[in-house]
Amino acid sequence: MQHSYSSRWQRLALLAALGLFGSTAAQAQLATYSFTNAAGDEATLPADAQPINASFSPMSRGTGLTPSPGSGSISATGWSLAALDAADYFAFTVQPASGFQVRLDSLVLDERRSGTGIRDWSVRSSVDNFATDLITVNVPDDSNTRTNKKIVLPAAFAARTGAVEFRIYGYNSEAIAGSWRIDNVRTYGLVSATGGTTTPTVEFGAASATVAENVGVVQIPVRLSSVSAQAVTVDVVLATPAGTATSPADYTYTTQTLTFPANSTTAQNATLTIVDDAVAESSETIILKLQNALPAGSATVSADSYTITVTDNDTPTGPVVSTVAALTVNDANGVPTQNTQVVSARGTVYGVNQRTAGYQFTLIDNTGGIGLFASAAIGTNVLAEGDSVLVTGALGQFNGLSQISMTGITPLGRARRTYSPRAVVAALTENEESELISIATPVTLVTPSQWTGAATAYNVDVTTAAGVVYQMRVPANSDFAGKPAPTTPFLLTGIGGQFDNTSPYTTGYQIVPRRYSDLAFVQSAAEPAFAKSLALYPNPATSQLTLRVAGARGAQVEILNSLGQVVSRSTATTDLTTLNVASLPAGMYGVRLTTSEGSATRRFVKQ
Repeated sequence: MQHSYSSRWQRLALLAALGLFGSTAAQAQLATYSFTNAAGDEATLPADAQPINASFSPMSRGTGLTPSPGSGSISATGWSLAALDAADYFAFTVQPASGFQVRLDSLVLDERRSGTGIRDWSVRSSVDNFATDLITVNVPDDSNTRTNKKIVLPAAFAARTGAVEFRIYGYNSEAIAGSWRIDNVRTYGLVSATGGTTTPTVEFGAASATVAENVGVVQIPVRLSSVSAQAVTVDVVLATPAGTATSPADYTYTTQTLTFPANSTTAQNATLTIVDDAVAESSETIILKLQNALPAGSATVSADSYTITVTDNDTPTGPVVSTVAALTVNDANGVPTQNTQVVSARGTVYGVNQRTAGYQFTLIDNTGGIGLFASAAIGTNVLAEGDSVLVTGALGQFNGLSQISMTGITPLGRARRTYSPRAVVAALTENEESELISIATPVTLVTPSQWTGAATAYNVDVTTAAGVVYQMRVPANSDFAGKPAPTTPFLLTGIGGQFDNTSPYTTGYQIVPRRYSDLAFVQSAAEPAFAKSLALYPNPATSQLTLRVAGARGAQVEILNSLGQVVSRSTATTDLTTLNVASLPAGMYGVRLTTSEGSATRRFVKQ
């Protein structure tokens, strides 16, 4: 009897383990991309193994990336230097078998960047046509490997009967040559039967496809999740919006009706024709969806879309966009090695226009800075600090200062982020030319009579307490006109310049403040009495900053960015005021406290 009892429960346990009592809610590891023995620069890399009743595609890259070596991983360079780029990603697709659905619970991965790699990454999916982030991660500024980063998937992934593509985007790279790699990518979830009596679902056979512009006809797979006792038809139509490509210039398509015969799940294909034009352009997308399954009630139409990405096959005309660092390589005489060549560069405008006609600014990207010059206006373009632009012109130098003599300007909107000044403690060199810099310690005027207060440009020598002398170039067309010569020490921020009219061009380095507020005066008798008790801490700050000053109740508190713009304004209610700086981009800021006695400003660094 004991033996019979034990065997019965053993059999029940075995049946439960085999899933014959129904699917379990526990999640399992469906697939892993461990990239064992991979060089890192393969075009695609497969999953370690495939789960039962589902399949995982090989891991691939977006068209905007360049494969790069990275042992035991998948790696790439060419990541966006700014915001997320739709073509810069790692990708894989999970596809449940016919008659099955997949519950996707989470993704887990390891990642590592090079010293100049990405600073942010996000995950998106085809469930909403890659429209929203499932997670956004800010990467520390180091090259350490970060392991087991988990992305918890929402309810929309609980019962997917069609293909789901995941894309892992990297962006805000510090250099185009900076690399980023991922490893040990795991997907957790459950595969289960959809049920024999469940209404079948009409769905795309994949989430997306990438094709070359000269491919001709593209096959668009559509499938039925389970058999139907009657024939089922469905319309394949262009979605709204239909992507970035336009018809008929880029493709031709008219709505097509596909038919699934009774008792058959054989996949059906719609067709779309790509137009091979002769226009150099970026990759474009075409988005399709399904609708109108007939007879009514015979099948459910999946809300998923199908995205075709068309990569261009035409050679672009005109100069290739270069990083500033590539343009500011000089020969032994201090002349750019690409001198007189027509070049293009993309970056953020800094400084004030030092010309009444035309332009004289600085262009800064995340690799360095370079001068911009034009003697006359180019079209209707009016440049201001903080503008993001693409410029074209002849590369050259003026008295040692490398600059682009512009012939073309393409506005790209306002820059998403600004660059923080780099602290300088020694004499200026070529390394500081056209860079945003700050002298690390207060300076004073060497010869106050050099300060003319004129509206034209002039030079003033300043020195630190340690005796390091800098030539400060007061710019024309700025708010310095009419200002009195400083009589107290001040912290100096500006753009590195050069004026050396003899070869080799290796001397004459200057610092050019952009505006009078680039001179931050140190506490002196000229400040209000309350300034003596003014303190900011912690400094640097990450999320909160405390302002302490006696008698601050009712005072106006302003936070200013490195451009002198007010980014926050509040009123102090006690002697201790907490300022929330968590949302501020990293960089150098000032806190200005104003009462009826006057104003005092202190600097802090946001990490």
